Amino acid sequence: MEEFTEKRRSERFPVNVDSKCDFASPVLEDFGPVKVKNLSTDGIGLFTGHYLEPGFLMAVNLVNLDKKFSKTFLVRVVHCTAQTGGNFLVGGTFNVPLTYEELCILVM
Repeated sequence: MEEFTEKRRSERFPVNVDSKCDFASPVLEDFGPVKVKNLSTDGIGLFTGHYLEPGFLMAVNLVNLDKKFSKTFLVRVVHCTAQTGGNFLVGGTFNVPLTYEELCILVM
């Protein structure tokens, strides 16, 4: 039997009895990069080549390389409007709002 070698960078701890995971779901399809139109602490506008049903939950990774920022957010699709050229404008709300600091990193 092969010996187990710990490879984690930091120690993991057992959770307390009140902590749980109330939702887990696989990411079914990677659309690749999309263009961000605008955002607020509560929501985001994106241009994508795919129609997304309102209510759809998607993972969105927002990045600002100059400020060394990268974070994945969950976004619930509110509307998906056809645009010229076969694209769609998707409006969604963040499951957990952006902090003011995160908003500043992404818009200033």
